Amino acid sequence: MTKGVKICLAAAVTIFAAAAVAVVILHRPAESTWVEITQDGKVLYTLDLANFDDETTQTIRIDSPDGGYNIVEIGEGNTIRISEADCPDKTCIKTGTLRYESVPIVCLPHKLVIKLVDEPKDGG
Repeated sequence: MTKGVKICLAAAVTIFAAAAVAVVILHRPAESTWVEITQDGKVLYTLDLANFDDETTQTIRIDSPDGGYNIVEIGEGNTIRISEADCPDKTCIKTGTLRYESVPIVCLPHKLVIKLVDEPKDGG
């Protein structure tokens, strides 16, 4: 094995290891139960999912100033997701349940963001 092949192999192993560590760190399950719902940068709601009934599904309808809507569903196991939207691609629905602090639920056409936060801020 030549020196160049050894260097390439070492670089590939290092990059693979770094990527694996990044995935583990960025996709760890959320510890926070606080959720912030913002639209166009303005905080609409700050919710503590721990305060919702585990057995009842509750919904919040959020209308976009430009037209359109999203239905946010808080469900079993204190989960939150967008269950319905009239945006063209439905990426916000396909995102599924909010699980990770580093991966929010986003609806670009309606400028809506749902993310986990460490503690509540004023305004919701």
